[in-house]
Amino acid sequence: MSKEIKCFKEFITPILKPGQQFVSCESKNLLAAGENYGSVMLQITVKIRNENGDQEILHFVGKTCPPSPLLWEIFNTKVTFKKEIAVYTTIVPTLNEFGKENGIECLMDFFATSIAARISLNPKSNAVDEDAVLLLENLKVQGYDTGDRFHGFDEETTKYLLRDLAIMHATPIAHRSAKPKEFISTILPYLTRDFNFEPKQDILSGMIKRCQEAAAQNPDCIPHLSKIETAFKEMLETMKNPPRGKDIFVTMTHNDYWVNNTMLKYEATKPIANKIVDFQNVEYSSLANDVIFFLYSSVDSHTLENKVDDLIKFYYEQFINTLVSLKHDVSAYSFDSMIEDFAIIAKNCQFTHIMFMLTPIMTLKGKAVELAELKEDDLLIDEQALHENYYRKMQFVLLDFVKKGWI
Repeated sequence: MSKEIKCFKEFITPILKPGQQFVSCESKNLLAAGENYGSVMLQITVKIRNENGDQEILHFVGKTCPPSPLLWEIFNTKVTFKKEIAVYTTIVPTLNEFGKENGIECLMDFFATSIAARISLNPKSNAVDEDAVLLLENLKVQGYDTGDRFHGFDEETTKYLLRDLAIMHATPIAHRSAKPKEFISTILPYLTRDFNFEPKQDILSGMIKRCQEAAAQNPDCIPHLSKIETAFKEMLETMKNPPRGKDIFVTMTHNDYWVNNTMLKYEATKPIANKIVDFQNVEYSSLANDVIFFLYSSVDSHTLENKVDDLIKFYYEQFINTLVSLKHDVSAYSFDSMIEDFAIIAKNCQFTHIMFMLTPIMTLKGKAVELAELKEDDLLIDEQALHENYYRKMQFVLLDFVKKGWI
């Protein structure tokens, strides 16, 4: 059953054009269980009457808070909902204005348009509650869609997305250098780290066992099984004080950039437009967090196994090109320096992040627990509910991280 958005007429009326009148609203769940965990996404259809008396249909997406207390805790919703609103209303406009000042019109064109937002029905409240709503344009009716999370993106699409990721990372770095006071006052306050969930010991032990058993199906992985346990146990410490890596590579990061958090439009089979979504985990950290997690979670196995190093180099080139276009000195940004940063982040943050997230990513459709019923024990998905590609992807992550000296 879809969540009702209370007082929707009062919420949307201020954004209607002169002469338009609200008639009615219908909403339904946009995503099935397992497609998103940090919020409830609603497809909203609004009927309005224009000044000529004719009816029109408006299409939106409404993002509301998750129904489970566990998810409020995991995603620190009271803080992160505000941060996501700020991405659309403050950070993106500031950075696009900076792009214009450097001769680039709409530099960051890969963000959806925010229509309206509230954190509570009480206009005087400063606290996010169950009536918080972020209203966005409906990208699906415009021809955008997510990819296949079980298989991931091909090489051409991956490069298209890495270009956007490089722009998103490079622009705040250049802005911070050119306008340090504005960066500190307008952008930095919304990039705090707010993910501090610590799983129970039995859940952690179950995660370790699941990963080791899956990896052991590949004989090449067997000598490295202990590295999985070591990494997960060290994760608890690094979560409290995560490394940021080299200062020059610290920027605005998405921190959950995978297949379901990017929407693409295609012409024939070629990507022609992209929108990055779901910014509740945005923070100030190393760009390596996004690049590593995206590549190893969201690229098809054939491309990943044969092209991962080339893709990292491609990202680096796009990152440098963006900095140059924004008149930022790139003399300190060598490729070797970036790879050193990748090694720090991969070992201390992203190995366990990927290992953990491959489970929900590869959970078969119809097998995930509904958000309102989710309990911590449900984080351990039954093996029968996992797509067959889980094993190949997870085994490659372990072997490639070992090969690169990242674990």
